[in-house]
Formats: sequence, structure tokens, C-alpha cells
Amino acid sequence: MRRTWRAVLEAGLGDARTRILGVFLIVVAVVGTVLMRSYANIETVFAASLLAGSLLGRWWTILVPLTALAVLQPLEWSTTYAGYGLNAMTGITFFVVSGYAFVGFLGRRIRPRVLFRVKSVALLATISVPVTIAYDLWTAFGEWYFITRPFGVGIVTILEAQVPFTLYHLLSSLIFVPLFGSIFLWLHAYGWPARAPAAPSKSPDRE
Repeated sequence: MRRTWRAVLEAGLGDARTRILGVFLIVVAVVGTVLMRSYANIETVFAASLLAGSLLGRWWTILVPLTALAVLQPLEWSTTYAGYGLNAMTGITFFVVSGYAFVGFLGRRIRPRVLFRVKSVALLATISVPVTIAYDLWTAFGEWYFITRPFGVGIVTILEAQVPFTLYHLLSSLIFVPLFGSIFLWLHAYGWPARAPAAPSKSPDRE
């Protein structure tokens, strides 16, 4: 039974290099977002989620965004959404978590096309534009439904107000996806020396 669970964990988390990169992506997502907290929609969770799916795959596709948001969302509850009811905070959290999970799964879909080369970084940056817009539309709908709709504010008003924030978010994606994409693609390919294969054992010569 122990070997079975170990095999499952190894299949889900990958080798040591993959695990280290997965933890690094979580750190990038959390620390980068906290440091950029004073700038609207400038964050690193999006880039980390996209890279988790496209570069690492496996369980990291969902582990990176969920672990990062497990740290970041309580900060949102105590600041941005302070004073709102539990229903509103739970609803917004659902839209945020499901949105980033979608980003990770989309990254996993393009994983076979991501190799260490310049056009891979360009591909990730290009894809980040429509995905960022889709994510912002999704979370804007959640904010309207759970926060502003009870006050009679229409969805069109929310979408219009979302435009400048989406522009900032696009800027964030176009900066951090190529930046961290280049770094992590290089680390994934060349960050650790390949393990040398074990030398074959020599059988004693027979006289």
C-alpha cells in the first residue's frame, strides 16, 4: 500500500525538478501579488497558473493556483471585501478560484506545444491576452451578481467600470508571462544537470 501511494504521488507531482519548480511558482504567485498589492490588477497568480499548466502539468495545474489563492484570498476578505457578508465573499472566491483554475487547465492544453524556444514564450504571451480578458469578464460577472446587483447596479455599468482594470491586468500579463515564462522554461530545461546514467556492472571474466 505504501508503494502504491508513493507511486501516485510521484505520478502527480513529478520528479524533484518538477516539484521544486512547482513550489517556486507558488512563491512567485503569492509574493509577487503581495508586493504589487497597491497597483490595481497587477498580479502574478495569472502567470504562475498558466505556467503551471503549460510547463509542469500533472497536479501542479491546480495545486499552484489553489495554494496561492488559499493564502491570498483571506487577505482580500480582510481588506477589499471587508464588511461584505459571507455569501458575497464565498461567491466572489468561487469566481476567482474557478477563473484561475481555468487558466491552469488551458495552459495544460497547450503544454505539448511549449518547448524551450523563443516562440514558446511568444505563444504564452499571445494566449495570455484573450485569457486575461475572459478571466476579467468572468470575475466581473461574479462581482456584479454577488456585490453590486443587490444595490440595483446593472451588469453593463460593471463591465464599463471594468475596462481600465482589465487594461492594467493585460499589462500585468504581458509583463509577467514572458518574464517568468522565459525564466521557468530555462530552469525546466537546463536548471539542473541531467542525472548521469548508472554505469553497467561488469561481470567477472571467465577463464
